[in-house]
Amino acid sequence: MNDSFIRERLFELIENTGMSPAKLSEELHLNKGYFADVRREKQSVPYDVLSRTCEYCGITLSEFFDPDYSLKSTYREVNLLCQKIPEDQIQTVIIPILKQFAKQVF
Repeated sequence: MNDSFIRERLFELIENTGMSPAKLSEELHLNKGYFADVRREKQSVPYDVLSRTCEYCGITLSEFFDPDYSLKSTYREVNLLCQKIPEDQIQTVIIPILKQFAKQVF
């Protein structure tokens, strides 16, 4: 993974917290302008800061680095709920409902 991927994912994650990067910096006991420097590529993101950020946001590092994993909290909630539903019911009930809903929305 390159720095660009990490930076993009990090700010997607921060955006989905609903708080400003400055506020998150305070919550993580970082310099208030830390994430602003990261955005301007003046600061890198060391492992410990990335790990604490992920933990604060309720995801694992594996999920952070998985490009197919959505960082949006509502998508994560749906995913967690679907993990509790038997596979046959997901295929026969949930997916058809989601497909029908998607047709109505779009």
